[in-house]
Amino acid sequence: MFRNYLITAWRNIIKNGMFSFINIFGLAIGLMSCILIMLFVREETGYDQWIKDSDRLVRLHTAYLMPDRPPFLTVNSAGKMMEALRDYAKGEIEDGVRVLNFGTTVRQNNDAFSERINLVDGSFFDIFDLPFEHGSKVSSFKKPYDLVITEELAIKYFGKTDVIGETMTICCVADDPTTLPITGVLKELPGATHLDLNMIVYLQPSLFADQPNILDTWNSVNVMTYFKMHQGVSVAQLQERIEYWINNESPFVQMFKENMGELPTDTKLTDMVKHRVMAVPDLHLQAREHAGSMGDVTPMGDLRMIYTFMIVAGLILLIACINFMNLATARASQRAKEVAMRKVMGASRRQVATQFLGEAIALVLISLLFALVAVEAALPLYNSALGRELELRLFEDADLILSLVGTSLLVGLGAGIYPSLYLSRYLPGHILKSSKGAESTSSSTLRTALVVFQFATSIALIISTAVVYGQTVYANSMDVGYETQNKLILNIRSADNLESLKQELLNLPEISSVVFSSESPTQDNENNNGFKLLGQEQEGSKSQGELLNYHNMGYGFFEAYDIKPVAGRLFDQAHATDEIKPIAEDENRIGNANVILNETAVKKFGFTSPQQAIGKTLETDVFRAGKYHLTIIGVIPDVYFRSIKFGVRASAYMLNPERFRMASLSFNTNDVSSLLPKIETIWKANVPMQPINLQFLSEMMKAQYAQEMAQAKLFSAFSILAILVACLGLYGLAAFTAERRTKEIGIRKIMGARVRDIVSLLIWQFSKPVIIAMLFAWPLSVYLMLQWLEAFPYRINTYWLLPICLIAGGSALLIAWLTVGGNAAKVARSNPVNALRYE
Repeated sequence: MFRNYLITAWRNIIKNGMFSFINIFGLAIGLMSCILIMLFVREETGYDQWIKDSDRLVRLHTAYLMPDRPPFLTVNSAGKMMEALRDYAKGEIEDGVRVLNFGTTVRQNNDAFSERINLVDGSFFDIFDLPFEHGSKVSSFKKPYDLVITEELAIKYFGKTDVIGETMTICCVADDPTTLPITGVLKELPGATHLDLNMIVYLQPSLFADQPNILDTWNSVNVMTYFKMHQGVSVAQLQERIEYWINNESPFVQMFKENMGELPTDTKLTDMVKHRVMAVPDLHLQAREHAGSMGDVTPMGDLRMIYTFMIVAGLILLIACINFMNLATARASQRAKEVAMRKVMGASRRQVATQFLGEAIALVLISLLFALVAVEAALPLYNSALGRELELRLFEDADLILSLVGTSLLVGLGAGIYPSLYLSRYLPGHILKSSKGAESTSSSTLRTALVVFQFATSIALIISTAVVYGQTVYANSMDVGYETQNKLILNIRSADNLESLKQELLNLPEISSVVFSSESPTQDNENNNGFKLLGQEQEGSKSQGELLNYHNMGYGFFEAYDIKPVAGRLFDQAHATDEIKPIAEDENRIGNANVILNETAVKKFGFTSPQQAIGKTLETDVFRAGKYHLTIIGVIPDVYFRSIKFGVRASAYMLNPERFRMASLSFNTNDVSSLLPKIETIWKANVPMQPINLQFLSEMMKAQYAQEMAQAKLFSAFSILAILVACLGLYGLAAFTAERRTKEIGIRKIMGARVRDIVSLLIWQFSKPVIIAMLFAWPLSVYLMLQWLEAFPYRINTYWLLPICLIAGGSALLIAWLTVGGNAAKVARSNPVNALRYE
């Protein structure tokens, strides 16, 4: 019997070639989409789960939610928090570790290379039990300055992995070149990790003795803090313990009283000073809500993106299943006699249903083979869009094989269950005595409803894609308030004689200006400090002033970026007091310098106009320079030194040469390819032991929206696939309808109907469900896209949604017309004599 089912299924597939192709091709696209999404989701949701005892590992995050100040969120924490919480919550915490991650330069064989380094406490490998290729966590990490590197780094610098006993010179730890002994080599870690581990150095706290804001601080958040919980302790239990400490026994209680006064009634300290723990396996997808605008060490995942792509892939597969159901039920009349004959010969309804269900599963399994081939072909483009290295290792992954087979069987059951039940219910007597088809009104209505669903989904995807793409283009093209073209950004972190370097670069005729700053545009960090307006009492509190984001800009910076003041002046070398100069240690005095504010900062201090702020004085502690009184000499417009996704912050601009880390080079040539080697030659002559780090500012600006652009591209691809599958189904239904109405079309032609009349008749029949689909898709899409746009402080005008909806609906209707019209025209042009002879 089973053999008979297979033969019948195969004959039916061959006999109905066009409909079989539509089903197989549609299901293959749906399965391909699901497989691609499955590979992505498996990697995203599997981050850090390979680490031993990962369910017991947590990271401490910080949030300051002070009254009248913008929220400050970060995945970092203060240097003193690890030891304090580890010692306080001994019942919950087994051990803790601090991690400092930053860029460094490795000097090897008279060459210099840029690398990332992690300074960690000695407990690091007790928290993260990572696999060693050479050495072990016991023998390789025993004392300060021990260095553990990865296999990849060992091969890069030494050409082998067994490098224990070798040394690496790093510039710079505590501002000095340091030679470190290699004591261990880690095995290559899986890519699905938030850890960025190339070089791990045993931290010596005395390195930062002159930088108390790094480790010896309760407020400055510059380290990452991890804890390993005792067995059986939950994240919620540890969180509760930490909150009790913050509210009752921590130094924050006294610090708040000294700076802000008594807490308001019914307010807890943890309402403003939050320290939240998150499980390490959750960091990749969930740390975004705690990260603020600072991000994480490695790019974070997006849970919404995962859900969205899963839904889209599911919808494409569902549309393909609908095609199968529609075509199967539409062709029911042609298989009604087959069913009747089988039942007359003794087949039960269950056997008939099993036969049709088996055909559906067979089609799906054939589709799966095509889908696997399509996945292999599409993976390079898919990886390029996502920035990943996903692989389909079918024969090395039993879980993947079981998932694919299980999904295929589920799809086969889902697509074939209704047609099998529908076809198997026919009564032999009714079918055999009638020459009419077995089509019912309910079947026709269901098909129409399913077509409506298909096109409503397709239209919604078109609208969503257009909005996502439009918002991305808007963000890229929005006026950020300064000139971004013809700019090169040079990292000068370890350069010594900046003026000499600047002069040599300016000697190049292609370079029009070289200016220094602490950060370049797009690298805007969360550098915040309190600024107190002197001569004005802070009513009702002991506030130290307003929290401002601060930057350090050199002479000519604003002019180079074409930023003009709205009041006052810019920094000028003719005014020596513009520059911040360190106060001598033996002098117990306050330094004086000048400062420039943006318009948002001016409003924050309560000034009614930028001009009113000129000449006023702010008091602040300048990093590693002492307390300063800063006179406001100018006000500039609000500019977006970081992505517009984060809006504008109240900012102060100072001139402290000790904080310069970046140089902006303005060039005036189109032959950039010949300019870059010249710049590199000058760099090597002045900074021979640091590799050049040179980027185009325009490319850095685009990189801010790389994730959104990738989403837009993938949305577009999936939308096209959904529309293609929907149109395939519509084409099949149109072909079948035209085939069933062949005699009617022949009679209409004999009675004088023109080809365009017949085509219009069939087009209108299939236009109605598409128009109904528009009415469903428009309000749903608008609602969802308005919710999505809420996440952006600056977004496209919502009135654009109206033309987008109209264009999406019109496009779907046009596609339906072309799909149906071509088929209808072919039938309408046929000789009516042949049509009337049709059996």
